[in-house]
Amino acid sequence: MTSAAISVKGLRVYARHGVDPQETLVGNTFTVDVTIRIPIPAAVETDDVADTINYASIIEIIKDEMSQPSKLIEHVAGRIQHSICSAYPQVCGGEVTVAKLRPPVTAELDSASFTLYW
Repeated sequence: MTSAAISVKGLRVYARHGVDPQETLVGNTFTVDVTIRIPIPAAVETDDVADTINYASIIEIIKDEMSQPSKLIEHVAGRIQHSICSAYPQVCGGEVTVAKLRPPVTAELDSASFTLYW
């Protein structure tokens, strides 16, 4: 099957995910990257947003799921994937990466992340 991809990269979201109770109290900055694979949309020919999946709606799904605290970013990524696939059954695959920009560890690093492929 020929397919296309729609991506949202580097969406910054402040959220309250973490195992440590302090993380859910104080919160942290996260980035989320999502790429979804879909059959080639009619919008390629029609130039009509109604004939594709609008990336703005994907952003709203991400923001909604990120607003619900979880202990694990793995769980958050799974919820994002489930919500996208529920809203858009034509999605035939993709990936979600959730990254915590300042994880509470004694090391200097850019982020700690989890990527879910489906």
